[in-house]
Amino acid sequence: MKKSSLIAVATALLALSGCADHSAFGPQTELDEKEYNSFDFSTINNNVAVNIEYSVNLEASVFFSIYDQEPGSWVENAYVLKDGIQPLYSGWTSKDGTFSASLSLPSYLKKVYVYTPAMFSTRVMEAEVNGSQINVAEKNYASQAATRATEENTWGAFITDIDLDDWFDWIFNHQSGNNNYSYMVAGKTRPAEYNDGNWKDWLVTYNTQGMLDKKSLIGNNDKKDEDLYLGKQLAGKLYEVHQAVINVNQKECPQELRSEYDMLITKEGEIAINFLGGSTCWNSSLGYYVYRDGQKPASLDQANVVLVFPNTQDGFKTKTYNGESTKGVFTGSCVKLKYYPNIASDSQEGATYKFPAGYRIGFVLATNAWSNRISGKSWGRNFKVRSATSSGLSVDRNGKIFNEPRTAVYKYKDKDTNKDYIMVSFEDNTDDNNFSDVVFTLTTRATIDKIPDVDPKVEVNELKGIYAFEDLWPAKGDYDMNDVMTKSTYTKLIDSKNNIYEESYTFKTYGNYATLTNGLAVRLDGVSTTDKLEFYVKAVGDEDFSALETTYDATDRVVVLTNDVNTNKGAEYKVKVIHAENSPVEKETIDAEPFIFRAENSSDAVAWWEVHLTGCKPTSKMNRNYFGKGEDCSLPDKDIYYVRSGEYPFAFFLAGATETDLSKMLDPNNESVAINKLYSGYSGWVTSNGATNTDWYKSAQ
Repeated sequence: MKKSSLIAVATALLALSGCADHSAFGPQTELDEKEYNSFDFSTINNNVAVNIEYSVNLEASVFFSIYDQEPGSWVENAYVLKDGIQPLYSGWTSKDGTFSASLSLPSYLKKVYVYTPAMFSTRVMEAEVNGSQINVAEKNYASQAATRATEENTWGAFITDIDLDDWFDWIFNHQSGNNNYSYMVAGKTRPAEYNDGNWKDWLVTYNTQGMLDKKSLIGNNDKKDEDLYLGKQLAGKLYEVHQAVINVNQKECPQELRSEYDMLITKEGEIAINFLGGSTCWNSSLGYYVYRDGQKPASLDQANVVLVFPNTQDGFKTKTYNGESTKGVFTGSCVKLKYYPNIASDSQEGATYKFPAGYRIGFVLATNAWSNRISGKSWGRNFKVRSATSSGLSVDRNGKIFNEPRTAVYKYKDKDTNKDYIMVSFEDNTDDNNFSDVVFTLTTRATIDKIPDVDPKVEVNELKGIYAFEDLWPAKGDYDMNDVMTKSTYTKLIDSKNNIYEESYTFKTYGNYATLTNGLAVRLDGVSTTDKLEFYVKAVGDEDFSALETTYDATDRVVVLTNDVNTNKGAEYKVKVIHAENSPVEKETIDAEPFIFRAENSSDAVAWWEVHLTGCKPTSKMNRNYFGKGEDCSLPDKDIYYVRSGEYPFAFFLAGATETDLSKMLDPNNESVAINKLYSGYSGWVTSNGATNTDWYKSAQ
């Protein structure tokens, strides 16, 4: 707003407030009806039918996010998310990999990108928006896009689906290749990069593809070990846990989950390893080592590693790579580990399945150590890279010790079985740090101490859009729509069934050029009496949010974020709703509507001047004498508020908008330039009542 307009506007506002009768803030005498624009200036399609289908072989939900642009890119067969891009919606499919719901999405959408970090699923699928329909199925998409799709073969992708004897007889005898082996085992000619100690191949036997034979594996037909074997249903649940705690909605594995920890056995017992999967092109070897607590080996040369899986490649696929040709393991493969008390003397004497108390067990992954490796690729080279659970034992390709963890170790307690499952996730190289390259679960009859527990709930952030307000209401403004602007982001804490435990809205403000005092408040709908409310603020330059000193007006359901936006330009305000413990909601219940206000003090009451979105009701504090004045055409007796004639609103909400989209509005050089002068598609959008030019602010000219 120009300063030249300030005196006239201020005079008009004072005149209005000066004659206000605060006893009349309730029912108002009927106003003369003025002609007004009935367009709601909405940029949201509230009824988009979204249908997504993943072809999963596990009984597991798949986490996904919907974007309005390509969310990342492939870097050496690792899909890396871009910085600063937020999804429009995130959630989980059902156990069969399907999702169907009616969602509120921006009306400008013509194409969406459906992304998932989950192993075994296509990373990104594109889908056209057909009217109010979005349909995408992995089975129809895998042939044309980067994929980790379901393997379609005669034996299945999970070993419980087939007859074990038939499967092993076929797979063990029909794999091709000569002189294929792990470079880590003794007695083999190997590149110098793998001369860091001979791994013992005492535990398992395998074929030329790296597949273990049936004698090396246990399964659900082994009744004596059935509690050590996950099975398909439980493996699916742990697959969900991995998605939730490692890389859902993350560019990288969260730092707090990365660890260097060799598991301490406090009560003797048996231990088995269950392979879950991986997201890597490398054909690596996995082994374990055991040592007395306090006597950690100084290097992998001294660790006496025992080979478990010679080839951890499970058929990973991308646009440029297909791991089926060198596949060495299936999801569900389970190996019962042995303790070798005389391994330091190169002897198997005294070997037992019972691991003694007071010892630690560690794991190591040798990147690309299987000799039947990637061929014909510049990156199919030998590697020194080792990732170990022990501190100081992980080394890069030059043999230099990594100064940060290469593994994540955590524990999940399943309510149905009342058992603990230890999860171990490896990062094999340095491309993406997603810690999903090799993932397995430990089942045990021993007791392993001090593994951190995880709660597989996921906090996801969704972009809602930007609200923009004119602060001269009810007088005519300049309609540059930049007097107060705030970006809304929605955050929810969910489980794999999409139950919501917490909901929050964050409102980011911007450096605006208004000279009037404008407060920012938010009205909450959907808050129950059992919900807990928390309020936070983060000033520009602060790393974290701190508590915001404010209160919640239960009558109007209003929280005041700030009395003057200009006192803390660029700040972010968060309103969090915590649902009652053990009582999550099944869908998004909280709606947060921001509005601007000014308080007007009198001897007997406090009234507000408020500006809301077109059609939104004011609060009970509103000085209703403003309605019908100036450019305002509100008809309170008919519940019609904040409307006017012409193509300009007093406020609007632009769904899916970002700072980049509205950079022209935020540019001080464009102060007092009307919105239709900045965005050529704006007028056509208004005159068509939102039918055309729906992307006028996304394709700014």
